[in-house]
Amino acid sequence: MRYYFQKHYPVIATLLFLTVVLALACRQVLAHTGGHFCYPLDDTFIHMAIAKNFALHGVWGINAQEFSAASSSPLYTLILAACFKAGINSIWMPFYINVCFAFLLVYMTDLLLQRFSLSAPVRCITLLALVILVPVPVMVASGMEHMLHAFLAVWMLYLSVPFLQPDNTTRNQVLLLSLVSGLAILARFESLFLLAGVVVAGIYNRRWQQTGVVLVLSLVPLIVFGYISVQHGGYFLPNSVLLKASKLTGGGSQLMSSIQEILIYKLLYGNNTMVNIFTNRYYPEGSSSLSGTTVIRLLLIIPALILVLRPNADNVNTISKVKQLACIPLVNTFLHMALAAVGWLFRYEAYLVALDLTVVAILLYYFVLQLKNAARTYSLLEKAVGAFLLLFLCAPLPFRALGAFHNLPAAAGNIYEQQFQMGTFLHSSYQHTAIAANDVGAVSYLSNNKILDLWGLGNNEVAAGKLHGQYSPEFLQQFSEKEKVKIAVVYDTWFDSKLLQQWKKVASWKITNNVICGGDEVFFYAVDPAEATSLYNKLAAYKPLLPPNVTVTYYPIQQ
Repeated sequence: MRYYFQKHYPVIATLLFLTVVLALACRQVLAHTGGHFCYPLDDTFIHMAIAKNFALHGVWGINAQEFSAASSSPLYTLILAACFKAGINSIWMPFYINVCFAFLLVYMTDLLLQRFSLSAPVRCITLLALVILVPVPVMVASGMEHMLHAFLAVWMLYLSVPFLQPDNTTRNQVLLLSLVSGLAILARFESLFLLAGVVVAGIYNRRWQQTGVVLVLSLVPLIVFGYISVQHGGYFLPNSVLLKASKLTGGGSQLMSSIQEILIYKLLYGNNTMVNIFTNRYYPEGSSSLSGTTVIRLLLIIPALILVLRPNADNVNTISKVKQLACIPLVNTFLHMALAAVGWLFRYEAYLVALDLTVVAILLYYFVLQLKNAARTYSLLEKAVGAFLLLFLCAPLPFRALGAFHNLPAAAGNIYEQQFQMGTFLHSSYQHTAIAANDVGAVSYLSNNKILDLWGLGNNEVAAGKLHGQYSPEFLQQFSEKEKVKIAVVYDTWFDSKLLQQWKKVASWKITNNVICGGDEVFFYAVDPAEATSLYNKLAAYKPLLPPNVTVTYYPIQQ
């Protein structure tokens, strides 16, 4: 028993610490939502809506009537669907699933650290840093797929170690790495970047056959999902992925603009997909972000450590494997920063931080051993400069974590006061009605209406309109008329006034201290003019149920 504790106390201590922080985070969230648990993102409810419809109706979409590839994480949605099928239907379900994968992430990270013989105290410090800096509690409380993704990514890295030497690997090792890689891609498509790093490592070691097998088999789950999606009238990739990538297909001028964004805004000083830490003001286009700055610093730290790490006669093979291991997440991080997004409650880069922190810990461990064994001594000035450089490079990491912990309760409060209330209002006031919206998670999951996504993530026809250059006020009006939409619940700032002027504005709900929603004020429109009075009366009846911080404004409905 004593031996077991001495060997595993880094994991035990970290899991206990994580449990305490999760409890405190939940307490903060509940304090901002009037005691009603809510997630800090509407996207969580998109996963839940698709999972519920798939489990209960066999339809992959936000509506039980039609297919739509709105989930950017098919694997996570399938896990939720399995829980719904088993009769587990609780708003807490995604939270508890994330707790499980967070625990597995800690365990798998420790296995990787042990594989490179890091001491127990170093492993403990690394795991605690991982929990704080990812930050794991915030990702768990988001209810999204990012803990699943981080766990599978670290597992991929662990399984890739046998590929870091020219010796042959067993068939089981190749098949297991292929399986985990395929699952990681279905968890988040950014795992393709990590697979690229594994392929580069295999090619470097001339593992042609095994690398080819891993590459082909890893893509099989993605191909199967894409085929099923196309057969049901969707696209090969989810709508969310295609719409975010559509800027690369807009002709020569748009392509040059995208290249400039990649080379300057992203790879030089970070991109612009994050709100401010302590205010509700969004960063303007082209500005730097704390998320992007953090990733850029990691892109500097890893190569620097690879360059300064030197082997001696006793550890040539080990140091070679450590450097190659670090290059896998380095390739992944570079490709992600160039081609994908970071930010939005710091979640898109969470798996990057987990991977990069792990390899940085391994590199630092052997670099410190190298310094201890070095013949030369360092002056006080050299030590001070080294400490300054280390602090400067690592500074964004704790500030990013601070921003995440700071924003979590307020973001949960925002979603509860806006999207959650929209969903409960539509559930209580409308049944099986065509309703247009731009944030479709909570309204789809909580109500039994047919939700038409005007932004395109949850509707194939609107997504096609965007991708083919047909998206316009006229297009949306024709779409609304064809679908016999009765009311719309939208942000005014997201749509052209030409469209909104054709509808009857009835009321608006405004929240305070917005840190996560697409707008602080959501508007209710009667798309069908005959519905205006009924919508007004239903909103007035629901007003006493709104949280006290929500300001209601009514507009004249008489011509």
